[in-house]
Amino acid sequence: MTVCSRWDEFRTAWKPLLASSVGAACGINAIPFYTHGVFVVPVSEEFGWSRGATQFAFSFVMITAIFLAPVIGAAIDRLGARRIGIPSVLAVAIGFALLSQTSGQITTYYALWIFMALIGTGTNPVTWTRTVTSWFQRNRGLALGITMGGTGVVGTFAPVAAAYLIRDYTWRGAYLGLGLAIAVIGLPILILFFRDPEAKTQAITEDPAESKLTSGVSEGLELRQAFSSYKFWAMGIAMLLICGSVAGLITNLVPLLTDKGLERTNAAGYAAMIGASVIIGRLLAGYLIDMIWAPGVAFVFLIAPAISCFILTGDSTSPTLLLIAVPLIGLAAGAELDMLAFLTAKYFGIKNYGVLYGIQFGFFSIGSGFAPAIFGSVFDIYGDYQPILFISAACFVAGALLILTMGRYPSVTPETAV
Repeated sequence: MTVCSRWDEFRTAWKPLLASSVGAACGINAIPFYTHGVFVVPVSEEFGWSRGATQFAFSFVMITAIFLAPVIGAAIDRLGARRIGIPSVLAVAIGFALLSQTSGQITTYYALWIFMALIGTGTNPVTWTRTVTSWFQRNRGLALGITMGGTGVVGTFAPVAAAYLIRDYTWRGAYLGLGLAIAVIGLPILILFFRDPEAKTQAITEDPAESKLTSGVSEGLELRQAFSSYKFWAMGIAMLLICGSVAGLITNLVPLLTDKGLERTNAAGYAAMIGASVIIGRLLAGYLIDMIWAPGVAFVFLIAPAISCFILTGDSTSPTLLLIAVPLIGLAAGAELDMLAFLTAKYFGIKNYGVLYGIQFGFFSIGSGFAPAIFGSVFDIYGDYQPILFISAACFVAGALLILTMGRYPSVTPETAV
């Protein structure tokens, strides 16, 4: 029996797809990433830390991922995503609770972020995208968009929620509230629905369509073949440039806008627009790359924030200009990790997807990990974000052009090669 409709994949795998989306939303690259900028000002003001030093705390999350993402990817390839993902989500919830106990020593603040990064590294996108790329073939792009769209939901609501929690309960109460939300909402869904396709196909199943969907989970290039490919490294460097610029803009958007005279809650409202745009970007990019050459789609989405950078260099807080600049950042943020997952599977296959995506995510982590602190440090030195905004615009252009050099898909795709 063959798959007779493109929607059969969703009928068969909607539960792990839903759980993967929730897992991505609860991950260390979602809630901490989208809310950290809201905490920067109250935390730094209470303890007298600089913005650059406070922003650097999140860098430990990404620095950890540089080294551990490939290790986690290899563990997932071997043990399955469920055994890694669920305990790691619980660890992130605990990490938030611990952050509420921060003292006036910045080394303690750093140590708590490092601890959360270590115990929560299994919530990185490699966990959720590995499962979805195994369940979906015909609709892989859209399924990845839905999965990573969970982070867009977080980006839409979490900054505003964090801002109001800080206003009403202080930043300590806000950290506790975020951790509680992960434990109460996210964990039950993951426990019920998150599972690996390999576990299902090892048993006798009455659904031939499901066996068809998951039959290619062990096919793809060997590691040495992928490592010798120009496309593998071109994609990595492009993602480093683009994702670093996106991360710097998102995590510094609230302080950037408050410096222009906006109230913190209003600035957080614009930050929430990024989350909404992330959802649109993930779904739209995911839908398009199932039908159109993915690097071409990526070029359009990933070069657009250069316009945002030029708008934000000005002194204007015109709602019209901000309604152009902010969504473009969100659309790129929505497309970047979808593209990373899709291109890794499309060009290199599923067999070693965990390791290969983990290495690619390392490039993402280098950019995303250091950019927030670099943005904050530029502000500390110049009293303005303008220099780093111009540099970011150049990075968007260079990275988008580099993606185009990946060329056509393999004539025989790695995941179906024998």
